[in-house]
Amino acid sequence: MESGVRQLTLTDLNTFTTTKQEQLGAIGMTADGRTFRYVTFGGTSTINPGLLLVGPAAPTNSTALAITAVGTGQQAAGNLTAGSQTLVVTNGATAVTVDQFQFIEIMVGGTLPLYSLRLSGNTAAAATTGYITVSLRDPLPQNITALVPGTDTVNLVLSKFNGPTASTTGNAPVGVTTNVIPNTASVTNYGWVQTKGHAIVKATSGTIGLGVAQDQSGTAGYVINSAATTGNIGWFKASASSGNASVELAID
Repeated sequence: MESGVRQLTLTDLNTFTTTKQEQLGAIGMTADGRTFRYVTFGGTSTINPGLLLVGPAAPTNSTALAITAVGTGQQAAGNLTAGSQTLVVTNGATAVTVDQFQFIEIMVGGTLPLYSLRLSGNTAAAATTGYITVSLRDPLPQNITALVPGTDTVNLVLSKFNGPTASTTGNAPVGVTTNVIPNTASVTNYGWVQTKGHAIVKATSGTIGLGVAQDQSGTAGYVINSAATTGNIGWFKASASSGNASVELAID
């Protein structure tokens, strides 16, 4: 798989696939300096262009999961010590699919999220009775004390690039769609959203020179002038009202 910043063409930006072709969150750039991120699009219906997408909500029952006891669910004692890249977790009340999660947060003592590590994958698991084997891209840190099943717990976390949607619920901004994404209830697409540079975005309102933010009270995917509670993802290049806004994006 290619690493570093991808050089994108118009063909790349207009191509959507139903299987993942890049690492989620991969960075791409066009010849004119606009920047994009690779995502799997959330939702079950067509997504229009010019909409701000934000990160997905945390899956139900994916937090405070117990670390499985040694000898159960193929958990080994070595999984619990520094340098391990495998850990078995007891699933909650919602079934888990293969490679659903991108991060693990480990709460030593069951309270504080002291470690946040990247995952390279996870197994599927049935609700309540299943065990999830997670593969750690970042191994357990060298200074970590041995994890204690029954005491230490974990959160399994989605990347913001895994299923972003147009929403009025506040979440981390991901990028703006530049084309029609033909999602359906049975087909999910992968592709690029714009994060930096000149773009046109659907806007409830906007004032030239002011910051751009997610509209959390109007129409899903629309933007408004930024305020202390909504963050700033760029600047309006022209004023707009209930229409399209020319903006300069600056999303991390």
